[in-house]
Amino acid sequence: MLLPHLSGEEKPLGNRTTISWKKAGQFTCLFFWMLPAFSQSNTWLIQEPYVKAHQLTLSLQLDESRKLLSSSAVTPEAIYINSLSDVFELLISEDADRFAELEQVYESRINTLKKASPQTAKELFVLAELRLQWAFVYLKFGHDFTAAWSVRQAHVISMECLRKFPEFMPTKKTAGLLEIMLGSVPEKYQWVLNLLGMRGSLENGLAMLTEVKSIDNPLADEAELLHPLINGFVLQQTDSALIHLELLHRNQPQNRLILFLGASLAIKNSSSELAMIMLEKLKGRSTGLPLYYSDYLLGEVYLHQGNYPKSIAAYQHFINQYKGINYIKDAHYKIGLSYWLQHQPERAKVYFELAKLKGREVTEADKYAARSLAENDFFNIPITRARYAIDGGYYDEAIRLLKSIKKEDLNSTHDLAEYHYRFARLYHKTNLLTEAKRYYEQTIELSGSETWYFAPNACLQLGYILRDEGNKDEARKYFNKALSYKKHAYKNSIDSKAKSALAQLKK
Repeated sequence: MLLPHLSGEEKPLGNRTTISWKKAGQFTCLFFWMLPAFSQSNTWLIQEPYVKAHQLTLSLQLDESRKLLSSSAVTPEAIYINSLSDVFELLISEDADRFAELEQVYESRINTLKKASPQTAKELFVLAELRLQWAFVYLKFGHDFTAAWSVRQAHVISMECLRKFPEFMPTKKTAGLLEIMLGSVPEKYQWVLNLLGMRGSLENGLAMLTEVKSIDNPLADEAELLHPLINGFVLQQTDSALIHLELLHRNQPQNRLILFLGASLAIKNSSSELAMIMLEKLKGRSTGLPLYYSDYLLGEVYLHQGNYPKSIAAYQHFINQYKGINYIKDAHYKIGLSYWLQHQPERAKVYFELAKLKGREVTEADKYAARSLAENDFFNIPITRARYAIDGGYYDEAIRLLKSIKKEDLNSTHDLAEYHYRFARLYHKTNLLTEAKRYYEQTIELSGSETWYFAPNACLQLGYILRDEGNKDEARKYFNKALSYKKHAYKNSIDSKAKSALAQLKK
């Protein structure tokens, strides 16, 4: 889906200093033809109560936003904001009862937009946006085919809107996000996109979002939020993404969504201390949509710290309050793990058995928990403690734990491979890159053809280091090697990251 250059190209007049009346008339007609697109773009969401309702929605104050906009409102702006509120609620709460209720509302809104004749730029944009918003909802609730079809519909409608109304800037937010999503699809699934007539480009998508960020419109706030998320979770540029979110937080200190996303990204960036600060601030702002997933994140932080009693309490609170089923398996598994790391195997066993029965295997965390339980994957306690210390950025504790392990304590090839892998991760995160490369290479050699995730992620990380060093050919080799591993616990995630990295190397 490589988009053509949509704006007209100016041509010099040379020595000509006048324009014929005929051409002047043509330019005048063109100007008046373009006025509706410009006026609609310039008036999108800038009137009250839309401005306030949009701000409240982006801060997860959903009830307050809905009070400003009647749920039966049929203007494109009201439909867009109310739909965004519904989607945030469903993605965060995973409430199956609310899903059934709000899906009917969504279908009613789609019918309202489709009946408009002729459809304006606003109506086409909102129709595409609702399709894309609900693609994420359907994916979250396990309706994969409907999610894929919704992406297809969003793509077709956004392309139509760009073609008919090329100056209507909001459409570039939807089209840009679709470009990024489709451009990040692993190579083995590209045939599906080709079959459906869809292609994507990370570069084009980011350029579109940058355009939207530059406009004086509330939609720029959404583009500002999307940029660090894409940089952090798609491009793996977590440091810059986190800095971006921290700046957004300074400018909008009451915005709960920024704190929520910032805490998630901080944990991904091995910055558990920063995540703790954000989560504590989030707990102090209790109004708005309940964020029970923040208790799961607190459990992660306490596990990284080695504070196992608090980790257990946080995971338990998440399990008791959350209405969804994602991360439930992993939360039970992590409670069992916390007991196991405290040398309480009997209590650990209770939660390991519950983890086998509860939740589902959709997220990679839940898949990893299920795989570990199925394979009875409980290995060296100091290595495991070091793993979580590294994940949280507690590097002094991690090095102490790893150096305390004696050679005779490494009783299997798995232990030996993981031992080298944890040292590689530690050295990489502390910027000791020569040592990191050496330990990654040893991890790959020791892992052989085993289905552990150590080797594929070692290849991915080696690729990042070599790319940053300017050795693109070697980086490409390791990214492709990461893709070659089959059936490991984090295959979807690692494949997506490797595919994204390869796409960036083609620039």
